[in-house]
Amino acid sequence: MKAALQPLNRSASRDHPLPTGYDCGNGITKLVLGDIEIRCPSYFLSLHRDLYEVPANHQGGLVEYLDGCREDLIGCRWLAGFPAYQKAPTAYFRTVDDKRGKLKFGLQMLLGCLSTLPHRDRWTLFLATSVHDAKNFGAEFSALLAGNHTVRFNGHRQSSQVSITIDRVFEEGVGAIVTARSEIDLNGQTLLYDFGNGTCIVSVFGLKGALIERKVTPGGVEQLIDAIASHIDMRRQQSAEGDRQIIRAGIEDKTFRYGTSSWNFRSLYQTELVPWMQSAMAPALKAAAPWTPTSSAILAIGGGSELPTVRQLLIQKGIMPVVDGALAHVRGLYRLAQARLQEGGTWAQ
Repeated sequence: MKAALQPLNRSASRDHPLPTGYDCGNGITKLVLGDIEIRCPSYFLSLHRDLYEVPANHQGGLVEYLDGCREDLIGCRWLAGFPAYQKAPTAYFRTVDDKRGKLKFGLQMLLGCLSTLPHRDRWTLFLATSVHDAKNFGAEFSALLAGNHTVRFNGHRQSSQVSITIDRVFEEGVGAIVTARSEIDLNGQTLLYDFGNGTCIVSVFGLKGALIERKVTPGGVEQLIDAIASHIDMRRQQSAEGDRQIIRAGIEDKTFRYGTSSWNFRSLYQTELVPWMQSAMAPALKAAAPWTPTSSAILAIGGGSELPTVRQLLIQKGIMPVVDGALAHVRGLYRLAQARLQEGGTWAQ
């Protein structure tokens, strides 16, 4: 089921708050504003000299932080998303590279997503977002995002005022229950697997989607990509380890083509998939075992649930991958923000 998204009112008042869902993932950062859905690779590159040309890209852009609540960023310039990789393929930073990467670069990636949209002199965002272990890091994440930020996007001659109000910082996966609510029994128990880029998360939801338990197991899609990149056949073919962004792109478009070359790494993917499932997915299945017999719905989201072959294997195990699993969570976050703006409603009403 695809979440119903409301059109973004581009003629609205500058100060009219826009309900916004934001998911700063280890692999892909997602932002939803009305009918607009933005996906940017979670890549970051700090800039210390002028660019030859300002990148024009729908997966990220150039941000200059001129003034605002984040005094540590004043005067900083960076590329977020695919342009960071494009500028420096061997020197860009990945959120997954740092255990606190989502906290350190959450605002930078959010602003990078906004840089892909047509210029506005003011953005007023009412944000529902999430972070790993929101109980411990939610308040910190909120403080790092919220407030007023004066920025310049992609070298535009006019700056933009970005005002962010945080509705709530949720645990990861909560939004997916909102998206999939027509497919589950809200009076029953739902088991949710989130096969992400850096971790696998098991969440148990009870009556009306209340979070009961949450367990995180190490290992995500990035470990599969690393294994392919370092495979002996990859090193033999490329005379070095493979480029992880190129490998990710080849898996996502299901061609397994290595960049613009004619070489195909499908056989390496098939070779490394089973060991990865045993090391990354099996521990998550084991962690969820006590709740499996009592769950009326067992769902899977995250990029890992969309991997070629994996979807079919999950279905065979009685686990139903949510359609557009990589976006299910952020679409639900948007719905939560939207409901809160509509007379303080909640998604369950």
